Formats: sequence, structure tokens, C-alpha cells
Amino acid sequence: MNKNLFTREKLITYLLIVSIISISLIGIYFLGLISSTILIRIFGAISAVLIPFVIAFFLSFIIGPISIWFHEKLKINRTISIILAILLGVFFILGILFISISFVFSQLNAILTSLINLVSNASFAAILVEVTELISNYLANNDISVIVEDIANNGASIERVFALLGSILISLTNIASSIISVIIVLALTPVFMYYLIKEKTLVFTSISKVAPKGIRHHVVELGKRSDLVIQRFFKGQGIMMIIIFTYFSVTLGILSFFVDGFSIQHALMFAIIMALFNLVPYLGAWLGLLAPVVFLLTLHLEYQGDPNVGNLYLMAILFVVIIHFIEQGLEMSIIQPNVIGREVHIHPLAVLSSLIFFGGVFGFVGVLLAVPLAGTIRAFIEYFGELEEKRKKEENGIEIIEDKEIDSKKKVKMKKKKTV
Repeated sequence: MNKNLFTREKLITYLLIVSIISISLIGIYFLGLISSTILIRIFGAISAVLIPFVIAFFLSFIIGPISIWFHEKLKINRTISIILAILLGVFFILGILFISISFVFSQLNAILTSLINLVSNASFAAILVEVTELISNYLANNDISVIVEDIANNGASIERVFALLGSILISLTNIASSIISVIIVLALTPVFMYYLIKEKTLVFTSISKVAPKGIRHHVVELGKRSDLVIQRFFKGQGIMMIIIFTYFSVTLGILSFFVDGFSIQHALMFAIIMALFNLVPYLGAWLGLLAPVVFLLTLHLEYQGDPNVGNLYLMAILFVVIIHFIEQGLEMSIIQPNVIGREVHIHPLAVLSSLIFFGGVFGFVGVLLAVPLAGTIRAFIEYFGELEEKRKKEENGIEIIEDKEIDSKKKVKMKKKKTV
């Protein structure tokens, strides 16, 4: 055991850190008891600014190189090139969302139509009864249903009517607040992205000046390392997406020649979706698999009575699952270690932990940004570890110098004694 970890000075430092953390947590707890509403508003305001800033910060690593290419290759003005790159990114994201949402609704409609044609009237009536019961059970736990029931049983009064209107107003206010929050995020993200791309150095230099002078150089160094880690992550992720898109466009394209209703356009669309979903570590690959599987299952339900088709679509689903397992094996054993692992160097357990933590804090955005955030934290830990090693080496160097000085003094004394 290293005795230097338990010196008197170190124990005092550890005790101070634990005391400060404990007092801070207790203070936050009692402050929350006293003014929970104020704290909720403060944290809501912070998240309203922080979430679009974080999204813009990470997207700037993707949009930034595109704007540089516009500026250097096409000789477009720097400001115009940034605006064009942002608009291109916005249209791409909106296009993917439109295709995904339209695909989901079309497949749900087709599946429901096929199921309605398959089940009998009695079975369909039983399903409707179960759905009605589920809705009734949900509404039973709602304040509005309680007030409506009270009005139905005891008659309408001014108090009950106002209570009903108040509950409806609260529900509408919550919905409007959520919509406004989404609009604010969508509006602020491009603005933050523009300034982060155009004046990133100035922005982060200004942020670093907020820190005390004694630690300012550490803040600057941590910013540089974080920037490098995130650049490497998106570079590796881009390579991964290209490889996955190429793999599935080829394999699903081959499948399209043998399955009616599954065209080459569908193969390319599913390849894009599966490559994009790969941005979400571990879970994204399996979510992306649902798109072709649900589509083929819809075709199977639609043509189930056709004797010429048989189990063709079920075999196609099995083929999609098999090629997906092959891709996952290649990705985990060859592609990811040589692409993402080489760029970011994060253990899978740390990735899973960061998915849970940042997903709980920031929601879906946190899941998408979990890996670069974990890589940034890892860069911080490495930097402070390097500082500790440097400090130890300096201490050892001072001790060696002191030992040499003592030895030299002893030698001088011995020479004096011999001369005497």
C-alpha cells in the first residue's frame, strides 16, 4: 500500500473535500425544501439554454468542415458558407425526420389494415373493449376525470366548473410549455451553431477568462483536449456510418432482386436509416433493424393469403436478421476497435454507464451525445492524472537534488577532516 496516500496533509485534504461536498448536498436539499419552485424554474431556464448550446456544440464538428469546404473550395464568403452549411444540415435532418415519420405512419396503417382484415368481428370487438378499458383506467388517475365524475354525480356548481376549467388549463399549459421549449431549442441551436463555427476560438477564450488566473491554463488545455476527442469521435463515427451504409445497401440491394415489393429504393432508404441509428451506441443498431423487419412483416400480412408468395417474406426477415448479426459481429470485433476504439479509447462499460446517466439527464439528446461526453470526461481524468505524475516527478527530482547536496556536503566535511 502506498503510504503517501495517507499522510496527514492528504487526510486533511480528503476530509475537507468530503465536508464541502456533504455541506453542499445538505444545503441544496434544504434549499429545495424551502424554494423548490424557484429551483425548478432556475434549472429549467439553465436547461433551456444549455441543451441547444450542447447540441450546437457537437453539431458544429459536423457542419464546420462543410462550411470550410464551401469557403475554401467554392470560394464563398465565410459567413455565407456557414449559413449554407447550417441550412444543408437542417434540410438533411428534416428530410430524414420526414421520411422516418411518414414510413412509421404508413407501416402502422398497413399493419392495422392487415390485422383488421385477419381478425373476426368478435375478436375485433374484444380488442376495442380492452383498449377502452385501458383508456378508462388511465383517465381514472387524472384529476379531470375525478372532477367530471363529481359534476355528474353531484351536479354542476361554480366551484366544480372552475375546478374543471383549471385542470384543463393546467394540462393545456403543460402541453404549450413543452411545445414552446422545443421551438426554443430549434430556434437557438442554429444561432449557437453559427457563432460556434465562426468564432469558436473567441467564444471559448471568453469562457476560459471566467476561470481564476491560477487555473486558467488548465481550462484552456482541457478545452483543447476535449475538442480533439470530439473531433476524433465524429471522424470515427462518420467512417463507421459509411461502412454500415455500404454493407446494408449491398446486402439489402441483393435481397430486393428476389422479394416483390422490396425495391432497391427501399434497400437504400433502410441502409441510410440503419447507418444513422448507429449514432446511438448499442441500442441504435437494433432500433434500426426494426425498419426493414416491420416493412417485410407488413408485406407478409398483406400477401398472406397469396399461395404464390408463401413464406417468402418470413425468409426475407430471417435473411435481414442474419446479415444484421453478421454486421454486428464484424463491427464489434474489427470495425469498432479499429475505428472508434482507436479514435476515442473508451471501455464498453463506460459507454453503457454514460448512456444511462446522460440519457437520464438530457433525455434522447443525452443518449446521442453520451460517447463524446464520456470521451471528454476521460480526457479530463487523463489530464489531471498527468498533472499528478508530473508533480510526483518534480518532488522526486527535488529529493534527489537534496540528497546529492547532502552527499556533497558530507564529502567536503570528510576532506576537511583529512586535511586537519
